Amino acid sequence: MRHPRTRTFAGFTSFLAWMLFLIFIKDLRGALLYESAGFYETSIILLFYLSIPVFFIWITMGLISGSATLLVTYFILAVFFERTIYTLPVICLAATSFIGYRLHRTFEDDIKKLRLETEEASEKANLLGAEIKSRQNDTFRIRSSLERTTRLKRIIEDYSLALSEEDVRDSIIRNCFELFEEESRALLYMVDTKRQELKLVRSRKSDTASPVKAKQGDAFDRWVLRRRSPLLVGDIYNDFRFSLEPKELDEGFRAVISTPLTSKDKIMGILRVDSRKKGKFTQRDLRFLDIIADLSSISLENAALYNKVQDLAIHDSLTGLYVHKYFHQRLRDEIKRALRNNIDISLLMFDLDDFKLYNDRYGHSAGDLALKHISSILKDFAEPGDIISRYGGEEFMLLVLNKDKKTAAKIAERVRQGIIEAPLVLRRAKTTITASVGVASCPAEAKTVEEFLMLVDARLYKAKRAGKNRVWDK
Repeated sequence: MRHPRTRTFAGFTSFLAWMLFLIFIKDLRGALLYESAGFYETSIILLFYLSIPVFFIWITMGLISGSATLLVTYFILAVFFERTIYTLPVICLAATSFIGYRLHRTFEDDIKKLRLETEEASEKANLLGAEIKSRQNDTFRIRSSLERTTRLKRIIEDYSLALSEEDVRDSIIRNCFELFEEESRALLYMVDTKRQELKLVRSRKSDTASPVKAKQGDAFDRWVLRRRSPLLVGDIYNDFRFSLEPKELDEGFRAVISTPLTSKDKIMGILRVDSRKKGKFTQRDLRFLDIIADLSSISLENAALYNKVQDLAIHDSLTGLYVHKYFHQRLRDEIKRALRNNIDISLLMFDLDDFKLYNDRYGHSAGDLALKHISSILKDFAEPGDIISRYGGEEFMLLVLNKDKKTAAKIAERVRQGIIEAPLVLRRAKTTITASVGVASCPAEAKTVEEFLMLVDARLYKAKRAGKNRVWDK
């Protein structure tokens, strides 16, 4: 009876039974009189026909319908039956109606209580569902954060293995693209300090993304460069910060995140990711890109320092020429190559004449200027592939490739003459520096590093003994 459909069906059935009784009550009265039923039998029949439908009407339909049904029943009984017959049914119907009414009230109270319990249960279920959804979202965020943290760890490990700037740039663009691969492009711009403009040095895109047209950056990159702050644009066509003509926009993207690469308050470049999907990126994506940019800046700094250390390890800090140790390694390799391929290489050893007197006269700072001056002259006369080294205090080596001794001697003479013709101005006065040169060749005259160096050193000594400022090749 608590279910609405069951209740409606029971009420309708009871009302229909009661209506049928009213319709056939006259015929019932005649049958009872014809069969000469007694008072008891008549009362039982009336109760059977009346009590059940009236009882269910009270239970299902309540006070108003039950009262109306009871009054109509009383009226019908008074019309068609004698008082002595319907007295007992009237009393019984009143008791039945009272019981039905009390049951109806009990059912109503139970229904209200059940409804409240249902509402409370529904509210608890909603709260539980919201909590479950919140926990699922938290779990998703934690899982996503864990995945990105793991990815961040891999990026750090990847950066630690990249030593050169080129390797670091490759690592930056590869890792950045793998984080935002779907319909995205990852771009790495570096600042050209000479031209003071951006230059695209690395890029990577998905199969569906468009090629990059803005090789020097666009309005969004210039915004990041000028403000030195990260940028998030959900839709490039509907951002109040930018008012651009369609021709100024690259049609390959709709959303963009970008952040600067900085080092000691100096901007090194820009790391950018864009996508064809509007609203693709969130603040969380921008924060993560900013973390990658910080790591990338540190890695680029380390690579630059590593390259500088490597460069200092093989180059003289004063002249920029190769140092003695590195020159020995290269000389050994070139001798092996010359012997293997039967080609000529020649070695020129320069020594500045009376350099100690020059230092005593002008000072050691002037001597450093002189060494720089001589190194620049050697660089001017050397061909691509030739190896120049500062071999000692004022000694220089020039290894010329694919040249025999005769050709090398001519080169040495031109260099010696060039040194004379390019005087150095010190204290507003021109000073002339001269050099003595020894020349030897391989494999015609020497087949090992030791033989080669001893031979060219001996010829340099002969040039010195012969009066200095000359080339000696025999």
